[in-house]
Amino acid sequence: MADNEVALLVMKAATDLRKAATLDKKRRAELQSLADYLESIIYEKELSSDEPSYAEAEPSLSLEDEIKRMIKPFRVRLTR
Repeated sequence: MADNEVALLVMKAATDLRKAATLDKKRRAELQSLADYLESIIYEKELSSDEPSYAEAEPSLSLEDEIKRMIKPFRVRLTR
């Protein structure tokens, strides 16, 4: 199946779940949240691109230097 066909089937399923939610008061919240989840999958795929939105920055400090930097404020408090 093509991506468009899959998207249409998922959106149709979400619509059917919303219709069922109007009829079933006991499970309304569950059905609506499931429909929201299905729609979010489609919207996320439409909005996403092949490249990540934010490129991960190279760590400027080594792991040991990072740990020392994080511990430094605690050492100051302990020595006062």
